[in-house]
Parts: sequence; structure tokens; C-alpha cells
Amino acid sequence: MGIVQRDSFRVTVISYAGAIIGYLNKIFLFTNFLDTDQVGLANIMVTISLIYAQVAALGARNIITRFFPFFDDKNNGHHGFLFAVIALVVSGFTIATLLFLLLRHPFTILYQDSSPLLIEYAAYLLPMGLATLFFNIFESYLRCVYRNVVPTFAHEVILRLLVTLSISLYALKAISFPGFVAVYVAAYCIPAFFLIIYSGLKGLLQIKPQWTPLLRRLSRIMVVYGLYLLLNNLGGFLLISVDSLMVAGMIDLGAAGIYTTMVFMTSVILIPYRSMVKVAGPLIAQFWKTRSYGQMHDTYKKATAANMVVGAGLFMLLWVNLDAIFLFMRPEYTAGRYVFLLLGFGKLFDMSAGLNATILMTSRKYRYDLLFTISMAGFAFFTNLLCIPLWGIEGAAFASMLSLVVFNVLRISFIHHHYHIQPFIAKQVWVPLIMATIMLVSSQIGLMQWVLADIVLRSAAAATLFIIPIWLLNISPELSRWTTKQTAMVFKRWGRPERNRGK
Repeated sequence: MGIVQRDSFRVTVISYAGAIIGYLNKIFLFTNFLDTDQVGLANIMVTISLIYAQVAALGARNIITRFFPFFDDKNNGHHGFLFAVIALVVSGFTIATLLFLLLRHPFTILYQDSSPLLIEYAAYLLPMGLATLFFNIFESYLRCVYRNVVPTFAHEVILRLLVTLSISLYALKAISFPGFVAVYVAAYCIPAFFLIIYSGLKGLLQIKPQWTPLLRRLSRIMVVYGLYLLLNNLGGFLLISVDSLMVAGMIDLGAAGIYTTMVFMTSVILIPYRSMVKVAGPLIAQFWKTRSYGQMHDTYKKATAANMVVGAGLFMLLWVNLDAIFLFMRPEYTAGRYVFLLLGFGKLFDMSAGLNATILMTSRKYRYDLLFTISMAGFAFFTNLLCIPLWGIEGAAFASMLSLVVFNVLRISFIHHHYHIQPFIAKQVWVPLIMATIMLVSSQIGLMQWVLADIVLRSAAAATLFIIPIWLLNISPELSRWTTKQTAMVFKRWGRPERNRGK
């Protein structure tokens, strides 16, 4: 857990710094200087570019995580591994672009009435998809050589500062809306160039063509694995993004703007989980290679406990301050209150499931996860199809929450059945109970006249009421030890000046 703890902490700190910038962008700038349909366009373009990159990658991100430990030999250029992966994704991007061109007409029919802006700016999806593809590849590669911090900094800080620049230029009327879209797309391209340049400067850009015996022996296995994971990843991404796409298609981009803003607001809950997964992915693959099942189970349980506590705390803090946050947005965004609540519960359960996806996808039974993912993507599509006409954006949020819960229950049950490991302990049931109680009590207390003072006092009270019982119950020993250590360090630093003055 040493590597996971150290780098997860650093990655989490950077991620939260990025989240602050992201909240400034999405909650204050986007919602006040763009119309809801323009917000919907910006967010849906990112979603579609991510799908584009998933298709084009042909499972390369998972190939890197799963197989790089077998090629890890810097003196021999990693046996041509990186060049082979790049060749694979270039082929994949060519195929994905041909598919995009073939599907352009049905895409236009689907969105031309409800979301005409999306049709107008569809050409920008090509550079966004390509940049996202190469960022994902080099992010996975750098994580495998334990350079975890730089990719996170590029995505969470550099990208979001560039987005701040794009919306600020538009807000100051320095550029028109088409100019904003062009700068916004360019912002999503720059982090990929940053990672490629960084890899070259650090001597990690080993792309000399080599057809080594090791590559020949494992190439077929890697391609088959990648194609399975392509379908799996695509299904998984559709599982969590089909709601936004269907809101844009079945209602309009304005509704999608409100919905995707709530999606972003709840995404902060997942930051610790994503940080843990990014760092732990290569480690789990190494556990499978060395058959260190005890260490894997230990990592699985510790990650789940920590993620559940931190995620619940963050969700609670956001909910108790939701009325205050809405005051900084246009009035129409208050329609997303219960969207936020439902999405938050779904994402909290998702991150509380721990490393189940990583464990299953790096195991020999990774093929079964494809069955789960495709089935649940279909489940998400049909539940959205039923719920959106009935309840609008709240229906999409309910369908998303239900899909995430069912999907994770299936994964956890499968892993427990085959490998006899599961992430939960009985006393963790206290976490959602404590969280829900504080949220309910806070909802009965009206806002103070001074909004910032209300946020500070309400957050401090809620955090104290949450942390004390969690710490006393010792639900996450790792977090408890870390909290105790940091508290001791703070008191020690405060005490030094007093001792020095006494001398």
C-alpha cells in the first residue's frame, strides 16, 4: 500500500485543486455566461469525444496496464511495446473516423431538431477525439512507469486553466461563440502534447520499431484482450454517459446543459476513487502476475473503506450547501436538485464498490466483465427510454443510479464467487446512515443572510458530526491513522514556537 498511499495522496491533492478550478468554470462561469444549450453543447462534445477515443483505442489503455509489466525493460526499449501500441491506436483512429463519417447522417437525424448546435459543431469532434485518444494512451503508459502525478496535473490543472481562459475570453467579449468553441477544443488538445513532450524529455518516449520475440509471442493475446476490453470499456462508458446523450436527444441541449452540470457537480465525489484506481491499476496487475492474492484482498478492502468514507463525506458536504451553490447560478439550474441527489447516491455506491472493476478486468476472467457491461449498458438505455418521458431529467438520473447499483452488485458477487474476496465489512453500514442523518437535519435549517458564512459554518458543523463517529468506529483504519498523524504534526508545529520562545 506504500506506493498506492503516497501517489494516491499526491494525485488526490492535484485532483482537488483541479476540481476547484473546474467548479469555478462549470458552476460560476459556464452557468452565468453561456446559455443552457451552449453549456449542453460544451459538455456533450466532451462526452462524445471520450466515446470516440474509446472506440479508436481498441482496448490499448487496458493492454498497457495488463501487459506492460512483461515488457518493462528500459535498456531494451521495452521490447518495442510502445511503438506497437501507438501503431494499434493509429489504426483504431482510422477505423473510428470512417465509422464517424458513415454514421454522420443518422447522427444528424437524431439531434437536428432537439440539439441543432451539436450538428453545427460536429466537425470539432475529430480533433477532440484524437487528442483524447493520445492523452489516454500516454497517461496509462506513464502510470505504468510510476509517473502518476504529471498526467493528473496535465488533465486536472492545465486543461481546466485553459478552459477558464476560453470562457473568460468569451465572457469579456474578446471572442465570439464560434471562437469560444475553437479555443475550448484547442484546450482539450494541449494536454496530450504536454504528455508526449514530457515523455520525450524524460527519455521515456521509446518508439523505435521492434518486432521482438516477446512481442511476437504476446501480440495475439494482447490484441484479443484489447478487443474484448474495447467492447467492455465502450459498454461501461455508455453505461455512465447514455443518460446525458439521451437527454440531449429526447429533450434538448438546454436540459442536457442542466443535467450535465449536475453530473459535473457530483463528479467531485469520485476523485478519491479515480485517484486510487489510477495508481492501483498497475499494482493489481502485478499482484496477478506474482499471485499475491492476500495483498490484493487487503488492497481491495482498504481502498473500499477509504473511498466510502471520503465519498460519503464529500457528497454530504455538497448536499448541505446545495442551496447556497444554486445562488451563484442562474435560477433554471435549481431544476437539477433531485438530479444531483440521485446521481450522488449512484456515484457513491459506485466508488464504494472499490477496485472491483480493476480486479476483474486484469484477471483471467476479464471476458465475463464484457457480458456484465454490455447487459448493463442495454439496461441503462431501456431504463432511460422509460424514465425520461415520465420524469424528464430526474428520470434520467434515477435510471443512471439504478444501473450503477445493479452493475456493481453483479461485479462484487462474481468476484466473491470466483476468488472468495469481497470489499465490505459490517460496520461500514454506519457510513451512509450517518451521512443521511446529517443531510436530513441540514435540510431543515434555512440559509443565513450571509451566504459565505452559512457555507463555512454549515460545512464545519456537518464535517465535525460526520468525522467524529467515523473516527470512533474506526471504519477506515488507514484514514484514521493518517488523520491522527497529520493532526499530531499540526499540533507539533504549533507547539514549536512556544517552546522556542520559552528558551
